[in-house]
Amino acid sequence: MCCDLNPLCAALTPDSTALGGCKQVSACLRPCRVFFKPRKGTEMDTDGLRGLAAIEDFAVHRPDFASKEWVGALLRRNRVVVLGTTDGAHPWVAPLEYMTDEDLNLYFFSPTETRHVQHLEANANVAATVMDHKQPIVTPTATLFLNGVQMECTATRVPPEGMTDALTTAAEGSDISIPPYSAFKIIPRRVYVPSFQNGVHLRIEVDMT
Repeated sequence: MCCDLNPLCAALTPDSTALGGCKQVSACLRPCRVFFKPRKGTEMDTDGLRGLAAIEDFAVHRPDFASKEWVGALLRRNRVVVLGTTDGAHPWVAPLEYMTDEDLNLYFFSPTETRHVQHLEANANVAATVMDHKQPIVTPTATLFLNGVQMECTATRVPPEGMTDALTTAAEGSDISIPPYSAFKIIPRRVYVPSFQNGVHLRIEVDMT
């Protein structure tokens, strides 16, 4: 089972592979059910990039940074979203492994007693960010765009009748029982690309229509 100490166990992508017992068991209140192998080729998936070796040049000169297509490529080549939640008094963040659909909604699995689930069920307004591991070097006079997105979202539980074939296959493939696990959907409402212009941190909103 998943816990907040090891939140990556909370979700998976369709081609994730269970690796057995969690190495964090001694730190957890309850054992994790599954661990996940990185998707084959994830590290080298440069869809939307001209190549990681030229990332500084790409971040400065890329023409399509504020497009829905670029955001889609970013979400598909990554697998961890950092979800920010609050119950109105206490903020929380949780890194979660996710899968996407063709509309660029994000999905994850988690037990219902986790803190982020308790928060999002009390307050569906959440924030989320997905970033590439490699980023351009920022200098005091740099003008460039970071390879990531900041998102204002709505997060909801997926009811049993709303489970898609992809979600069902993902759950069955990693022996996730629903309940106690549930599937959750993150729906981006506004999406921004963080940028630096002459060293000043800005953000550019992406037209997702």
